[in-house]
Amino acid sequence: MITLDFLFQMFVFPGLLFLLGISLLYMGILRKLTARMQNRIGPPIWQPFLDVLKLFSKENINPENSRPGFTLWPMVALASTLVLALMIPVAGTAPLSTSVDAIVIIYFFALTSLSMFMAGLSSANPFAVTGSVRGLVQIFAYEFPFIVSMIVPLMFAGTLSPAGVSAYQAQAGWMLFSFPVAAVVFFLAMLAKIELPPFHVPDAHQEIVGGYHVEYSGTRYAFMEVARAVKLFVLISLSIALFFGGTANIFLFIGESLVILFILAMIRTVAARTRINQVLKLYWILGLIALIELVIRLLI
Repeated sequence: MITLDFLFQMFVFPGLLFLLGISLLYMGILRKLTARMQNRIGPPIWQPFLDVLKLFSKENINPENSRPGFTLWPMVALASTLVLALMIPVAGTAPLSTSVDAIVIIYFFALTSLSMFMAGLSSANPFAVTGSVRGLVQIFAYEFPFIVSMIVPLMFAGTLSPAGVSAYQAQAGWMLFSFPVAAVVFFLAMLAKIELPPFHVPDAHQEIVGGYHVEYSGTRYAFMEVARAVKLFVLISLSIALFFGGTANIFLFIGESLVILFILAMIRTVAARTRINQVLKLYWILGLIALIELVIRLLI
């Protein structure tokens, strides 16, 4: 039965309004932190809000050789990211939480990334196609270590739900201290999932002029930008739920998430972009390391 409390959680807090607002705010903070670390003033933290509003008012341009999915895939990317966001506990609350969240979360993460890259393929632009192919290859690199690093805290908490891991950590302590290797692997996989340096291979501006979204404008591009912002916040929230205590206090949750955001900005500032062959080698090694840690802990 649908209740007012459920509707409030779905659409207000920690629902869609909160998620959209804080995701764009965090993207603005990330850009501001990066600018200050590079000795620049940078845009104001509310700039992503202005960018999205401006994009909604601009014309949608259709490339001459674009395919039907050119309009569909950005919408799928945004929709799948929002559904995913509603399954991750924010300050201990997840409106769409179930007993098998982890399986669905892995699926929607993959769907979000695939939708972005299929959008690039649909534009038929050589730069976009190159970026999309790189992105699809990169998925094969980071998905395995990402899944393994997720399984570690889930298995030892005896649940398939990030909310269950959060509750377990309230009694047993942070998973970060119990499984530091899995936490590091998860964090590095997170960088590739949100395409932050040094793993921004699919949208390398120096080589392929923005990559898979180079042909996008207007509403379609706004969908893609919002999806990327929400994905950033979702991954930060998931890392807190799995490794950093999964706090139910909203102020402590925001504090922890801002610390993670600061670390992301620092890496974004100092790291040079890797080549796609280096990404493949690195993540398969990381996946193997995470798997070894899992096996060792099961045997102990």
